[in-house]
Amino acid sequence: LQHVTVHQAPSYILMPTYQCNLRCPYCFQDHMRTDPAYQHLLRTMQPAMVDRIFQGMDRIDAAHAIPEDADARRSITLFGGEPLLEESRPIIEYILHKACSRGAARISAITNATDLGAYEDLLGPDKIGRLQITLDGPPRVHDTRRIYADGSGSFERIARNLTMALERGVLVSVRMNVDRANLQLLPELAEEFITRGWSEHRGFSAYVAPVQAVNGQTSKKTTFNSWELNQAMTDLKARHASVRRIGGSDDGLLERAHQLFDQRSDPMPQFRSSFCGAHGSMYVIDAFGDIYACWERTGDPSIRIGSIDASGMVFMNRAILENWRSRSVASNPVCRKCRYAVYCGGGCAVLAEGQHGE
Repeated sequence: LQHVTVHQAPSYILMPTYQCNLRCPYCFQDHMRTDPAYQHLLRTMQPAMVDRIFQGMDRIDAAHAIPEDADARRSITLFGGEPLLEESRPIIEYILHKACSRGAARISAITNATDLGAYEDLLGPDKIGRLQITLDGPPRVHDTRRIYADGSGSFERIARNLTMALERGVLVSVRMNVDRANLQLLPELAEEFITRGWSEHRGFSAYVAPVQAVNGQTSKKTTFNSWELNQAMTDLKARHASVRRIGGSDDGLLERAHQLFDQRSDPMPQFRSSFCGAHGSMYVIDAFGDIYACWERTGDPSIRIGSIDASGMVFMNRAILENWRSRSVASNPVCRKCRYAVYCGGGCAVLAEGQHGE
């Protein structure tokens, strides 16, 4: 770990399983559930592995040499697959116990929320305090996209659980994966937010993200890039007031401008040299103790940045680690010429690889 020392607090993504109970057609992990060659990935994390991972976290924390005045709360996000499957309840409860027994922690989950009812007592500001939940349109559209293996829809079940989570004081961010097929139905979904009372909760927010053409069931003809989606959302908001409640990827730019020019805030914290935590201090750890830089590049030990052994020792693959951690606006010759580089941080490495092969 000597070569990973940075003065930035690490964040952890724990993947208790690669299994999922939905079969969304655009999923970048779809092959893991449909190709028998990946069947070995679908097991659930065990308590001994949780113990091993937390020992590894302690060593990673120490290697990061965090300043004394830094926020001491450990950041843990549950991801999958679907991390909050009903059958995973025992291991999730054990993870929360381990996290809370080691001091204050911020715990969140990226979940489809279909089985969230099994976790009701584990939700709240001092437990799982934040959720990202996906809804892909009003019920009639969502139920053709976010589907179970038998083809049935999931909207109403998710909606009931979302309401429950808000009532327990959880911060809920609704993500809408948007392509050219469902964009024009966002006003109808925004009305659902109002009808179901979600918009009245201070802890509720919603945003759009473009569906990426990452498997054989999606293509660049049916998807937006981020610029096209932002333009389409601007037009939609001009025509439908309800859609103005839905955020986009660049909405933060105006707020940053206000902070800089109206509030005279320090500009330096607003700048970033890299796009996301994959190039900084994020560690994605799966049910096998393998460590990855990015959650869209997991499940293949040949691309892992490290691993945690049975004794809790952390071993990093320096070459692969440097390939991720060295990516910045300074390392990219295109970004070095761009006046907006320190606003966007250089863009997504996974999308760059998909377009350019590196």
